[in-house]
Amino acid sequence: MTLLGILIPLALIALSGHIIWKSTESFETAADFLGRHMSQGVKGATLNAVASSMPEFLTTMFFLFYIKDEGAFADSFSGGLGVVSGSAIFNILIIPVAVIFLGAPARSRTPLKINRRIFRRDGLFLIFSNIILIVLISKPHLTWIDGFILVVIYLAYLFLLRKGLGFTRNGERGSVEHRIPYVPLKAKHFLRLELKQVLLNGRRLTNRNAAVNLLVSVAVMSIGTWMLVEGTELLGKDTYSFFGLEGLRGLGLPIIFLSVLLASAATSIPDTMISVRDARRGNHEDSISNAVGSNIFDISFALGLPLLIYTLIHHNVTMSEEVRIWSLSTLVVMWVINMLVYPIVIWNRISIRTKGLLMLILYTLFIAFVIEESMRAWISGVIRSLMG
Repeated sequence: MTLLGILIPLALIALSGHIIWKSTESFETAADFLGRHMSQGVKGATLNAVASSMPEFLTTMFFLFYIKDEGAFADSFSGGLGVVSGSAIFNILIIPVAVIFLGAPARSRTPLKINRRIFRRDGLFLIFSNIILIVLISKPHLTWIDGFILVVIYLAYLFLLRKGLGFTRNGERGSVEHRIPYVPLKAKHFLRLELKQVLLNGRRLTNRNAAVNLLVSVAVMSIGTWMLVEGTELLGKDTYSFFGLEGLRGLGLPIIFLSVLLASAATSIPDTMISVRDARRGNHEDSISNAVGSNIFDISFALGLPLLIYTLIHHNVTMSEEVRIWSLSTLVVMWVINMLVYPIVIWNRISIRTKGLLMLILYTLFIAFVIEESMRAWISGVIRSLMG
């Protein structure tokens, strides 16, 4: 039952991606309204980033608190680490490519306008956050202090944005129409998870119903992330049972690699859609700063807060030497990619389409690296099982 054992978790992961995408659409609508007084660049780096990166946060929470098989929590945390790492690479490489080739600037052949000051600010902070995470993961044990340090990094980032006058002084409350068009609700709207249509049908957005919309979106998103974690865990097992089906076989791979390859792609769909929509609306600064801001949120808050809560409630997280080395190698590659992307975006002599192609090549090389490491881990596991 090998084929069925692989198809079931893949179906869960695919369905979870759809649920996450639709719930994030509703989340984004409310976040966009609540952040209507924020300047471009800052809104993308904060509210848009949180909206699109909420799945990474929830996924890390589920990996830590839900998965409790033998080896327990080390493998669980590596799952969250894999999702964050893979999503960060996807964000910094694929989102700009999507903006370049799918956004309005690419179609109209006009230059993509990027505020270099904003990118330098967010890019340097991202590189700094990446270095801190590498230092923390290099330790044999992770404690509440490590989680606290990561959370403080994100709070410091928000403080710098606020000090940089990220909020406009005179809002634009009446300049934009914030109303969801009325349509007769049918079963398809519920089946398609069109949350904002169901919750705000024909109503003008207010702070109150926008907040309700956020809460419902997070609840639905939680279901999607739970399915994502469950599917990733089952796919990584040697054998498992599912709703009475016994003897199902997974891939027998470390969960960190499956998280990097599959789970991170499912959670990164919202980031891509939000950035492309921002680019098509002409919000070029938000479309790029969302990608970088999402990574800062992922690395610091989406990993830090779950780690802080878990270690305060339960115990320290100890990763096996093998998992720790895999995690460190992935994080170092992520840091190298961030260092390479920075000059690619900043250098004006490179055409916008050439920048997109270079980022696509970097992502292809990253996927090749993960696949190679996955095969090494799989072969190592087979050898151990044969010898044992």
